[in-house]
Amino acid sequence: MLSNRRTTMNTASLIRTRRVRMLAAAGTIAITALALTGCEADSTGAASAGDSTSTAAADSELATSVAALEKPLDAYPVPTEPVSDVSGAKGKVFYYIPVTSKSPQFAVTQKTLTAALDSVGATVQVCDGEGTPTAIGACITQGTQAQAAAIITDAIPYGIGQNAFDAAQAAGIPVIISNQVIDDKHPASDTLAYIPAGGSAMQEALAKWITLDSGAAADVLINQGTDGPAPAVFVAAGQAVYDSECPDCTITINEVSSANQSLIPSSTSSALLKNPDITYVESQFQQYLQPTQEGVQQSGVESIKGVTGSVLLGGLQQLQAKNFLYAAAGQAAAFQGWVDADAALRLIAGVELPEYSIPVRLFTQDTIADVTLTEEAELSGEWYGPTDFPEQFSALWGVK
Repeated sequence: MLSNRRTTMNTASLIRTRRVRMLAAAGTIAITALALTGCEADSTGAASAGDSTSTAAADSELATSVAALEKPLDAYPVPTEPVSDVSGAKGKVFYYIPVTSKSPQFAVTQKTLTAALDSVGATVQVCDGEGTPTAIGACITQGTQAQAAAIITDAIPYGIGQNAFDAAQAAGIPVIISNQVIDDKHPASDTLAYIPAGGSAMQEALAKWITLDSGAAADVLINQGTDGPAPAVFVAAGQAVYDSECPDCTITINEVSSANQSLIPSSTSSALLKNPDITYVESQFQQYLQPTQEGVQQSGVESIKGVTGSVLLGGLQQLQAKNFLYAAAGQAAAFQGWVDADAALRLIAGVELPEYSIPVRLFTQDTIADVTLTEEAELSGEWYGPTDFPEQFSALWGVK
């Protein structure tokens, strides 16, 4: 008998359960019963063999997809259209505002963004968004008052700092919103650009790995961020994979935030105690990994396999040490810095922006031995593909 996947949400006292589609399930049961009756009448067992072949083919396809996700790219998706004049950036200050400095991903992007803009004679001023609308608004306002050449934000939705974003553009300052979903109320313009996030692709990669690893029978707890609308959109992309590939999987959502990370251990432990059948616990972003692991330990629930998204060096070292983590997905944060710089330079020069893509890769205990785990490797971008993308961007900007 087939049963539909249940989805629950636990955030402190809030639990949301997806309604099981009973009529659809009942129809499936009836059809299955008729098919089985037919099989009994057919001594060849052809229908049963067909079902087995179909299942095996699906498993093989999923395994192939997961294997592809575990490999680096042959080439990074660097734009091809050059920027004819980047002189407007020389001597200028660019503001970089991550939603929170607690995320190691933003630290990597900050370093490569700084290197990229240094190559055109510009500097970077960093302002920590601290995960709160007040601090984020203050940072954007600070950049506006400093007459920044451009304001580059990371994982900050437009709505959180709307007034400040509006004021910056009104002052003629270009704004880059990276690692976020596009806000339809504030579409891209001559002063506003969106850089796509790898959040959905990471969630899809983790969902595929968990489905394959569990034999399509996983009970998963996801510590999902609440810093804006994007984290839920990303998780929904992973849930679509479970819907398709793992209908018997159960997914529990525990909402967590950057501003209240101290609450993550207790909420994680509580979710596990309410459902001791959970076997996989996911930290959506690596910044939640340590408190998530603490919560698992506090619960006393055993046989938990940890996974994380937005993985950086520390998480991969933990994966290699086989400390809680069994799989991790990350996006090319080093490449992101050069992409952000390219977008800012194009806005300043009045050049149309290309469609950017940030690569994502899946890492597991079985494949991590082939990855060089050093800060130099992390900053070079070699985990995701060849390391010549800085030279390619420099050529586009006419920089030697």
